[in-house]
Amino acid sequence: MNQHIAPPVAETTVIGSFDYLKGDLAYGWAFDPARPQKRLAVELVCDGMIVGYGLADQHREDLAPAGIGDGHHLFCLAISCELYDGNVHTLIAREAESGAPLGEQRHTFGPATRELDLDRMPRREGERWLYQLLHDHGWNTGQARNVIRAFHLTATFQETGRASDALNAWDALAQRLGDNALCHQLRGEAHLLNGDATAAQASYRQAREGAPESPWPHIGLANTLQQLGRYQDAEHAIARALALAPEHSTARTQAQARQHTLQRISLPEQVSALVDQGEQHAAQALLISRLLAQPDDEQATELLGQLLLPAPDADDEPLPGADTRLAFQRQERVLNALLDHVDTPSTEPQRP
Repeated sequence: MNQHIAPPVAETTVIGSFDYLKGDLAYGWAFDPARPQKRLAVELVCDGMIVGYGLADQHREDLAPAGIGDGHHLFCLAISCELYDGNVHTLIAREAESGAPLGEQRHTFGPATRELDLDRMPRREGERWLYQLLHDHGWNTGQARNVIRAFHLTATFQETGRASDALNAWDALAQRLGDNALCHQLRGEAHLLNGDATAAQASYRQAREGAPESPWPHIGLANTLQQLGRYQDAEHAIARALALAPEHSTARTQAQARQHTLQRISLPEQVSALVDQGEQHAAQALLISRLLAQPDDEQATELLGQLLLPAPDADDEPLPGADTRLAFQRQERVLNALLDHVDTPSTEPQRP
C-alpha cells in the first residue's frame, strides 16, 4: 500500500527542515530557491501513511535574514488523530509535490491517547473499502494511484480538524468513483465533525444502503442519533452494529463503548419521561430489567432506589445518620424488588 501514496521523488531544489513536535503540532520550514515566491505543500509521513498536510506559508523571523526568501516559509501542521493509539510513532516531513525529504530529521510522537467525541472508522478500514471498490471497477494500478493518494490526503484533512476541506474532497472523490458507501460513510463523519447531525444522518443511511453488512454505518448512525437526542433509536442502531461486528474487531470495541455511553445517558431520560407520564411502575420495570441484565449497573441501582423510596421532604430537618440509613433502605428495597423478579423454578410447585 505505502508505495501508492508516496509522490514520485523528482529532482528538486527544495530545502527545509523538520524542526520539532510540540503537542499535536509539527514545526519546520520548506523553501524552493528556484521558486522563491511559491508556498510549498508539506506532508508528514508515518510508516508510509500521510498523517499531516498543509502549506509552509507562515512567517518566521530568522528565515529572511538567513536568505530563506521573504521569511514566510514556516509550516505548523496538525497531526492525525489516528496516531493517538497508545503506540510510539516516528514521523518525517517531505515536500508534497516532489516527495523530497525536508532534511534528515525524524521525530517521535507518543505514546499518546485521546478520547474522541465520536466514533471514527479507522483509515485502514476505509482503505480496505477503497481497494475493494477499485477492484470492482476494474481499475489498474496506474489508474488507481491518484485516487488512493487523494483518499489518504482527504482522510488526513478529516483527522486533523479540517472537516470542511474533507467534505469538498469526498464530494470530488465520489464524482470520480461514482456513488459508493465509502464516501457516504466518511461524509457522514465530516458532517458530524462540522456539527450538522441532520446531514450526517442522511449520509450514514446512504452508506448503510451501500454496505448493509458493515457495522460502521450503524455506529455512525448511533453517534448521529445521540447528538439529536434520540437515545433509544441510537441504542437500536448500536445493537445492530454489535450484531454485525466481528469478535475482537475495532468496530466491536467502539460499538461496545458507545453502547455503554448511550445506556448511561439515555436511562435517566427514559425513567424521567415515564414518571412524568405517570407510568411509575413502567419506570421501575425498566430499571429492574436493566439490573437483571447488568447487576453491576450503579446508575440503574441508584435510580431504582430513588423511585422505590423517595427522599424525605427537604423542609424536614434531617436526623444524624439519616443519609446513611436512607441509602441502606434503598439498597434493601432494590434487592427485594430484584428478588421478586428472579425466576426460581426450583421453589415453584410443579404444574400438571
